[in-house]
Amino acid sequence: MANSVAVNGNDGTSIGMREEACTRRMGILDRLRRFWGCSLLEKNESIADFYWFCKTQLYYRRFFRHIGTRSKLLAPLRLKNVHHISIGDNVLVNKHAFLLTVALPGRPIPRLAINDGCVIGHMNHITCVNEVSIGIKVLTADGVHISDNSHMFMDSTRAIVDQSIESKGKVSIGEGSWIGENASVLSCNIGKHCVIGANAVVITDIPDYCVAVGIPARVVRRFNQLTGSWDRVRA
Repeated sequence: MANSVAVNGNDGTSIGMREEACTRRMGILDRLRRFWGCSLLEKNESIADFYWFCKTQLYYRRFFRHIGTRSKLLAPLRLKNVHHISIGDNVLVNKHAFLLTVALPGRPIPRLAINDGCVIGHMNHITCVNEVSIGIKVLTADGVHISDNSHMFMDSTRAIVDQSIESKGKVSIGEGSWIGENASVLSCNIGKHCVIGANAVVITDIPDYCVAVGIPARVVRRFNQLTGSWDRVRA
């Protein structure tokens, strides 16, 4: 009985639950104090972020295959066939992203997945007709292009825009990797904890724990598990 008194209040509510509720209230008050202490510009940005969070969770979620908790899309440029797109928890898709899937006749349904904790940069262009998988906590800079498909151009008598598209192979980007500004990732696999330099064009697979730069991208550094250093790779 003594233990029961120590654990429960007079109304039957556990002390732990009361402490948790108090902590939540204090957290909300702290956020409000920080908000009122911000400049007018920062206040407007915070309100806009909250608007897009609500729109993501209450509106976009109805159309996507899946959108996880605490994820938000900020002012997307274009969304097309999003019922084939899954977004995990705590994902941020920054402004003017273009997310597109296309189901090709006689082919499997496309699957585009942006997994938990990813931060997708401004003006990213991600298209999928087969499979694109972006791993946990991948960071992409602005202007990144990720695609598993390309326009066909074999018929020289027709404009390329009038020709069909085809998949050149699946795309996967391993967890914890960083894709630099204006890089293109085209129908290839990038390992975990990789760095892809700005303006790189990746058309072949990159192993885990590598730095790749250039057009086409090549590995210039690789993490040495024994020494804990990023060693140069000779051409």
